[in-house]
Amino acid sequence: MTGSQVIFFGQISDCIGRFPTLIICYIIASISMFLSLLSTSYLMFIILRFFQAFGRAGITTVGYVLIMETVGPKHRAETGIAIQLGWSFGFVTLSGLAWLVRHWFWFQVVLSLCFLPFAFCYSFIPESPRWLVMRGKMEQLEKLLNKAAAVNGKEIKGDIKDIEIFKHGKEIKDKNSATFLALMKMPKMRYRTFKMIYLWMINAFLYYGLSYNTNDLAGNPYLNFFIAGIVELPCRALIFYSVKRWGRRPTIVAFMAVLGLAYASILLVPADLSWLGTSFAMVGKFCVTGSFGLLYLYTTELFPTVVRNVALGSCSMCARVGSILAPFVRELGKATHPAVPNLMFALLALSASLLTLLLPETRGQELPDSLQEGEDFGQKVLKKEKNNTSDESVLPVSEMTSHL
Repeated sequence: MTGSQVIFFGQISDCIGRFPTLIICYIIASISMFLSLLSTSYLMFIILRFFQAFGRAGITTVGYVLIMETVGPKHRAETGIAIQLGWSFGFVTLSGLAWLVRHWFWFQVVLSLCFLPFAFCYSFIPESPRWLVMRGKMEQLEKLLNKAAAVNGKEIKGDIKDIEIFKHGKEIKDKNSATFLALMKMPKMRYRTFKMIYLWMINAFLYYGLSYNTNDLAGNPYLNFFIAGIVELPCRALIFYSVKRWGRRPTIVAFMAVLGLAYASILLVPADLSWLGTSFAMVGKFCVTGSFGLLYLYTTELFPTVVRNVALGSCSMCARVGSILAPFVRELGKATHPAVPNLMFALLALSASLLTLLLPETRGQELPDSLQEGEDFGQKVLKKEKNNTSDESVLPVSEMTSHL
C-alpha cells in the first residue's frame, strides 16, 4: 500500500528534476531500512518498513524514467529490459537467502547492505536532458551536452545556444504543469491513461497473485519460489527479441493471451497430474513477468516528458491496488471453490490482452515532450524540429547522452 504514494514522487520529479528526487527517495529508503535494525517492537518495525517502501517505490519509477530519457530510441528497449534483470536476480536470490537466513534481524541486515552501492555512484548520475530542455535549464543542459559530446567523440561547432533544442526548450518552458490533472485535459490522453491504469492493476494483481500462489503448489515452497524467479530470466531475453522484432503492443497482447490460456488449462488438469498444473502456472508466471516488465517501457514511451513521471507514478500507484488484493485470492478460493482463483486469473489476463489492442505502438518513435505531442502520439510518427539539422556535429539530446 505504501507504494501507492509513488505519484507523490512523480509530481516532485516533474517539478524539481529526476536526480534530486532520486536522492530524496534514496535517503528516505536507506535511513528507514537501517533504522529498522534497531526496532524494539513489531509496530516500530512496520512503521519503518512503511517509509522504506515509500522511498523505494520512488527510486523504482523515478530512476527508470531518468534512464529512459537519457537514451535514444535505438537503445531504449534494450536498456529498459536490462534494468529489470536486477529485479529477476533479486527474486531468485531472495528464495535462497530466506532458506539460509531464518532470523528476521540478519535477513534485514543483508537487505540493508543492498543500499550501500548507490552511495558511491550517485555522483555519476546525470540529470535527465529531456527534463532540462522542457524546463529551460539552459546552463545545466549546456554542461551536460558538452560532457556527452566529449564522451561520444563529437564536436559541437559554433555557439551551443543556437542548437535547435535550446530554442525548443525556451518555447515550451513551463507551459504545462506536472500534475495528474494534466493527463485528463485531452481526450485521447485521458482514455489512454485509464487504459494503462487498468493494465497496470491487472498485471500487478496477476504478478503478485501468481507469486503468492506458489506456496499452494505441490513441492517445496522455497524451490517453487526459486523456480518462479528463474523463469523470469529467459523471459527477459524473449522480451529483448520480441520488442525489437514485433513491437511493444503485440508482445504484451501475446503474453496476456498465453497467460489466460495457461490458467484456463489448469482448470482441466486432473488432481493426480499436479506437475502439469505447476508447469502451466510457471508458464503463466513467465508471461506476466514479460507483460508487467514491458509496461514500464511502454508507459514511459506513451506519455510526454512534462507528465511522464506523473503518468508512470499514477499507473504504479494504481498497480498497488492490484498488489493489495492479490493475497486475498487464495482466501477467496478457500471460501468458494479452489478453481475460482485460476478462473479469475484467466479472465483478467484475456481482458488485458484485448484492451492492449486499443493502444498505439511506440517502437522506433521519438518520445513525445509536450501535452499536444502526447495527444497526437500514435496518429503519426513524431517529427521533432529540434532533431532536423543538416550539421552532423549537432546531435539530438538522446544520442549525445547515450554514453553518460
